Amino acid sequence: MTDTPYSPDTACALAIGATSAGWIEQNGVTWDGDLATYNLRATEQRNAVFFADLRDNLAALRATLTPPTTTVRIMAVGDSITVGTGSTGPGGQLDPWGNGNGPGWKAWLVDLLARRRIATQLTVVAQGGQTLRTMTPPTLAALPTARPDIVLIHLGTNDIGTDTGDWQTRYGQLIDQILASSPTVRVACGHIAHYRRPNLDAGVDTINGWIDAAVQARQSTGRVITADTGVITQHWTADGTHPLDAAHLTMAQQWHTAIGPWLPQ
Repeated sequence: MTDTPYSPDTACALAIGATSAGWIEQNGVTWDGDLATYNLRATEQRNAVFFADLRDNLAALRATLTPPTTTVRIMAVGDSITVGTGSTGPGGQLDPWGNGNGPGWKAWLVDLLARRRIATQLTVVAQGGQTLRTMTPPTLAALPTARPDIVLIHLGTNDIGTDTGDWQTRYGQLIDQILASSPTVRVACGHIAHYRRPNLDAGVDTINGWIDAAVQARQSTGRVITADTGVITQHWTADGTHPLDAAHLTMAQQWHTAIGPWLPQ
């Protein structure tokens, strides 16, 4: 009899629902799959508390040793993912559903910019459960006071199955109104991710296609770009909708890559 080398795809790993792709399969015996899912999320959240604390302490040290030399005004527009649902808050704070309730990708983006000695003046126009239609008025109202250099838009998830009529036109109009507010403001448009909830996932490619089309139509301005923030495929909260800390970090890295050419050198 030949021994089989251990791998995440052996029988023991599969018995608790783990795969080499890092997913927890929800078929077979349900109770052990749920337990495995809970344990992995709990482990990730504990690690997230540690790394968020490390990030913030290093940021404080960096501010003392190498203070920022320039400032960028950024407006973050979106729904609960932009709010930060799923990320770890101060002291490992969780919301009533057991999800993280922290700053999300915004804190990681601020940290990435600080490493370049860029301070961030951040304005957040975001609210959980909201759509493009409901977030357009508060976004436009905030522009005169915020005077952003860069606007980051992450909308579309809550529109799927509820309010997609004329979506691409309305999204383009929002971009145009932001551009009209200042001759120098730039807009980064984030893709939405494929979720582990089939009723949401079915419309993701359509929304992202509309985002790409709206950006492409305004490419000649040199002030509109797409950010591939939809690349996150793992690290979800129990509802399968909100990213955990590792995914929020990935989103921040994608925003940072997209707006890199617009940042002070």
